[in-house]
Amino acid sequence: MHPQLALALEPVLRDLRATGGPLPRVVPGGWPEDDDVAGAMLWHSDGSGSGVSVVLDRPFAEQVAHVADVVQDWVVEELWGTAPTNWPRCPAHPDNHPLEVRRGGDAVEWVCPADGTAVRPVGDLG
Repeated sequence: MHPQLALALEPVLRDLRATGGPLPRVVPGGWPEDDDVAGAMLWHSDGSGSGVSVVLDRPFAEQVAHVADVVQDWVVEELWGTAPTNWPRCPAHPDNHPLEVRRGGDAVEWVCPADGTAVRPVGDLG
C-alpha cells in the first residue's frame, strides 16, 4: 500500500479497533489509475468493495478527513441490517446519530453533528 494512504488510514482503523467496529479487508492498489492518487479497496463481508484513496499532494489532515469519511460510509454499509449503523456513536446522543468528521487546520476530529462539540481526534477513540 502506498505509505501516504497507509498513514491516513491507520488512525481510522485504530478507531474501529478501539470501538469494536467492523474492520475491512484492505487490498492496496488497483484503483484509481492516476499517478497523483493512491488507492485501495475496502472489502465487505459480502464480497462487495468500496474504494478509498488519497490525493498525494494534499495536506495530511485533509487526507485523514477524507479517508475517515469513506471508512465511515463503509462501516454503515457493513452494519446495515445487522447492527446499529451510527458509528462512531455520539456519546451525547448515542441512539440518534453518529459522530462526523471535521477538519480544522491540522486537526481532524470526530464531532457531534447536532451541537458541533468536538469529542475526540480521529485515531483517539476508545
